[in-house]
Amino acid sequence: MGLSGSGLKAAVLCTAVVLSGSLALPAQASPILLAPTIQRPASPEIPSAEDIAAAKSTERATADQVTAIERLLADAASAQQATFALTLQGNNNYSEALVELQDRRSSADVASARAELAVQAQEKTRKQVGQLAGDLYRNGGLNPTLTTFVSGNGEALQQAATLQAISASRSRAFESAETAAAAARSLTAAAQDANTAADDAAKTAEASKAQAEAANAAQVRAVAEAKAQRTILVDQLAQLRNTTVALESARVDELDRQREEARLVAISAAADRPASGQAASAPAAPAGPAPQAAAPAPAPAPVPAPAPAPVPVPAPVPAPVPAPAPAQAGPAPAPGPAPAPAPAPTPTPPPAPAPGGSNEIAISVALSKVGAPYFYQYGGTGPNGFDCSGLVQTAFAAAGKYLPRTAAQQYAAAPTHVPISQARPGDLLVWGSAPGFYHVAIYLGNGQVVQALNPDEGIGVTQLSRMSGMQLHPYAARY
Repeated sequence: MGLSGSGLKAAVLCTAVVLSGSLALPAQASPILLAPTIQRPASPEIPSAEDIAAAKSTERATADQVTAIERLLADAASAQQATFALTLQGNNNYSEALVELQDRRSSADVASARAELAVQAQEKTRKQVGQLAGDLYRNGGLNPTLTTFVSGNGEALQQAATLQAISASRSRAFESAETAAAAARSLTAAAQDANTAADDAAKTAEASKAQAEAANAAQVRAVAEAKAQRTILVDQLAQLRNTTVALESARVDELDRQREEARLVAISAAADRPASGQAASAPAAPAGPAPQAAAPAPAPAPVPAPAPAPVPVPAPVPAPVPAPAPAQAGPAPAPGPAPAPAPAPTPTPPPAPAPGGSNEIAISVALSKVGAPYFYQYGGTGPNGFDCSGLVQTAFAAAGKYLPRTAAQQYAAAPTHVPISQARPGDLLVWGSAPGFYHVAIYLGNGQVVQALNPDEGIGVTQLSRMSGMQLHPYAARY
């Protein structure tokens, strides 16, 4: 599905594709999964040529028919965003399944290596015990080294001490053999379990792949059909309003843009209300402008656009990052590097996020991946292919900040969460519901994000408002 064409925003509801079945696959889900079923709702009553002719009889009938057609187009735009959210969820499920598969295979490799070492140790002790048993059998229960003590004329105390030492050594050899055998059995069983888990993860990944591909293919078909239906409806509007198709198409696009911006403002306002029931992990600085839609900037870094003053957020507790200046009408401040609260980490990535570096660097790296030769890849972390969280992880690693692997983990691990009205360049925006977020993007400012979206769109810059109907989360994560 294209996010850049007018067909997305004016698709007809009858072409919306509902993907039933389970798209939410937990990390250890059963490998036996069903492919999603594609269902199409009944086609709405698109006005016929006769309906349009009849509607022209009176001014009131014309206005009613125009309202009905505009409602069809608005419902279609909302349905398209909801359907696209399902494709994002399917893509994320597949990427997470690949991450799980990689972890399971790594664990299986480690377990198999340990089991192999244990078997080798067991074999070594087995040979030692075999030699000892052979010596005892051939010499009537005595090791040849003992014969000098039982038949010689040495001192009694020295002989007794030597016999005791040799007996203890023989006992330790048997105990070592038993321990090695037990370890070999245990580690071999663990390796078998790990390999079984890896096989199950592979099956889950294959099922997730089928679901993701079906969701994306269905979305492409829905958009193509929606564009055809849109052509009919816009032409009917032009007839009713005595204008041209071009003018009506532009008017419909503007109506969609206004609805998208209104939805984004509503999401932002909900996060700013104290009664919303969700608090930021660290309180926010004075409220900044809500992300606003604007025409894409030609330069890599977005150009600030005027924004309305938002509702301030109470609870002024110190935040770990310096607060921006209070919001006011006019351009938003240009993105700048966030101060590092601690020295940069060592080159070896630790398991937890590390402070340091600059979000400006992360933004620059992410923008450098837009366009060829870079592309969307399920489970990709580079060098050329990325999924949404793989792009974020790679970009922040270049800035010395080591984030977890998945979208949900990246949001949860952030030291600070703020309402999206206070989002700064370099903050992370997520889609879905906590804790199972299924998409993540880097905020650029000026109501734009850079993201790895899907196999068709690849990696690019998108207006945030155009994704506000895809379960945009009202809080941003800040590193």
